[in-house]
Amino acid sequence: MVNHVSALRVAVIGAGIAGAACAASLQRSGVRVSVFDKSRGSGGRMATRRLTYADPSGQAVAVEFDHGAPFFTAQHPRFRALARRALSVGCVARWQPRVYADWPAPPLQDGYVGAPTMSALCRHVLAGVTLHLEQTVRRLQRNAEGWQVVVDGGATLGPFDHVMVALPAPQAALLLAGHRDEWADQLAGRLARACWTLMAVTPDMDWPWDAAQFARGPLDWVIRNDRKPGRQAPPGQATWVAHASAAWSAQHLEDDPRAVTQDLRAALAAVLPPGQDPRNWPCTAVHRWRHAVPVAMPDDGAECWWDPALGLGVCGDVAGGGTVESAWRSGDELADTVLAWAEEATF
Repeated sequence: MVNHVSALRVAVIGAGIAGAACAASLQRSGVRVSVFDKSRGSGGRMATRRLTYADPSGQAVAVEFDHGAPFFTAQHPRFRALARRALSVGCVARWQPRVYADWPAPPLQDGYVGAPTMSALCRHVLAGVTLHLEQTVRRLQRNAEGWQVVVDGGATLGPFDHVMVALPAPQAALLLAGHRDEWADQLAGRLARACWTLMAVTPDMDWPWDAAQFARGPLDWVIRNDRKPGRQAPPGQATWVAHASAAWSAQHLEDDPRAVTQDLRAALAAVLPPGQDPRNWPCTAVHRWRHAVPVAMPDDGAECWWDPALGLGVCGDVAGGGTVESAWRSGDELADTVLAWAEEATF
């Protein structure tokens, strides 16, 4: 067993905010860290989608939508400190939207967005960390040399002394099966809300709110995306992100995306100024988040799991909560737990 912190080799599976927090904290302490993610970039649900459509003259127009987490807040002192540092380097901006709600709800406080895209915070946190992007991890293997990470195509990378899994609960459960079955069973049974998300370009309009939350109907949140700091829309246009409610998304989870697009366009048009014809909007698309927000809190109240005998840890959705901050705290706590164990093991 390798005990010295600077000699440790750690694989982190998942480059969302939980994996980023864990990887960065470990690397700052001298651990050799490699991060694996199936996507082309880091960020996970702190995501930005890029779409292209043709204007009336046939010219291609590119637009961007923060179609995952629309914003985040910072309450914990350590996460507030991270937000302040990110503000100072310009990869995060404060967002104080005018919020409409059709039921009594507290206004957003101390809201932040990544700048110029939501994933900018993860990229900032992961600066200098070795990334293996577009690498879907299919399984984990463990032998006398340590852990091996098996990716698409059968390539095996490693060995690593420890593995940290920072994935949505159902995906984490698949990797943990056969290594910590009780963890896998708990995560496989962890409830999560699915979410259909509409991205739309409409004619510009003088509209009194930047974000709205609805208690009834197909929509949960509607965000005027181009009013976020650092965002913009094509001239004369507005960009919107509309998150469907958990109930509506569950009911229509397996529907054809074309039907979902039609339904959510109509729902968005219904909350915008009268006279909107969504059939004339220049660009609409939908994205299905199967595991958008974990809703079942852990029975043990833990922010992370760590098995020192196996060198295996879990963070992110294991903690529940479903916010950017709770995911970051889970990853940061796992790194602290591993480092404390490694330092104690040297004595």
